[in-house]
Amino acid sequence: MPPPPEDYSTGQAPLRGNRPKEVEISFWLWIATVVLGVVGMIAMYSQINQIRAEAINRVLAQNPAADQSTIESATTAGFIIGSVLGLLVVAAELVFVFLMRGGRNWARIVLAVLGGLGVLLGLIGLAIGGGSITGLLQLLLLIGAIVTMFLPPANAWFQPRRPGF
Repeated sequence: MPPPPEDYSTGQAPLRGNRPKEVEISFWLWIATVVLGVVGMIAMYSQINQIRAEAINRVLAQNPAADQSTIESATTAGFIIGSVLGLLVVAAELVFVFLMRGGRNWARIVLAVLGGLGVLLGLIGLAIGGGSITGLLQLLLLIGAIVTMFLPPANAWFQPRRPGF
């Protein structure tokens, strides 16, 4: 039985058909990347006192006249600001991931840009020696998520549909 004819009178593009497995794989790779990022944030907060002590010692070693309470306040503010920004990025990324999965090409492009920045920052982190196994895994998942979004079946699925095509 042939599919029903498309109704172009509504001004909406025809349905895209079944979501390719590449888009689904990319979606789950993005989700895994987000989960690993959140786990990393939680792990970092479990070591917050150690990180703060190291920061204080580093600053005091460079500037012995610095006020320790000011340094503590600055590191606390940094953690709070970083947390809020991190949660906002995670929320936005999840929104874009679900929109990408729904066929929004603009969301795929936003994810590609954000992912590209994430890859760049991850590579810089690895180059300066700040990488971990979790960070490397997250970087590989991120690269996979970006690549699978742009494989030929995914590209075809994201193409706009126009009447007559």
